Amino acid sequence: MERINDKLFWWISLLAFLGGGMNAFALLDYSLTVSHITGSITKISTDLIDGNTPHLIVMLGLVFSFFTGAICSGILIGGTREFELKKRYGDTFIIIGICLKILETYIYGEIYFIYSIAFLLGLQNGLFIRYRGMVIRTTHMTGTVTDLGVVIGHYIKGQKEIVWKMKYYTINILSFILGGFVIGFGFKILKRDIFDYLSIAYILSGAYYFFLRFKYYKSRN
Repeated sequence: MERINDKLFWWISLLAFLGGGMNAFALLDYSLTVSHITGSITKISTDLIDGNTPHLIVMLGLVFSFFTGAICSGILIGGTREFELKKRYGDTFIIIGICLKILETYIYGEIYFIYSIAFLLGLQNGLFIRYRGMVIRTTHMTGTVTDLGVVIGHYIKGQKEIVWKMKYYTINILSFILGGFVIGFGFKILKRDIFDYLSIAYILSGAYYFFLRFKYYKSRN
């Protein structure tokens, strides 16, 4: 299982790459963040203060879409709080890839498109609860940066055996940054055609997950 864990490590980093890329697109094309909702919830408060009803509706739509995606994730994965090699993980990322292309084809440029992106990222974010003792998220980095800081503090206090956690959190953050750069730069050149590549990347991530799952169960027989 250890070798499978190593491969899953890079697979999860790929998902962080894609999450960073999706959020970079939203910022560049809509001036909105969709991979997390802290800013959106704060904006709800300030929109209420300012009486900015049109923007308030947009923020509520983003929060509701992300929240609904997380609900669907909970339905798909079930009540376990441990990461397991379930078939539904692979299915979900293939479905996300297919949905991206369909949505880009029919509603690109409309506000419903960005709501759909928020929904898909909420779905993605809810898929990982706990893995090797670490809480894992692949669509935003607030918790990851916090966890990295805590782990570094533990290391300074003498827990030298947790270097692997520092490595994981650091690579996850760098993957998110790289995804934002690559997809953001690609969007500036390709515009909406960047979704062809995003769609393929999500489908391939789902297919790769099935490969890992197959290798794991084969090694047990």
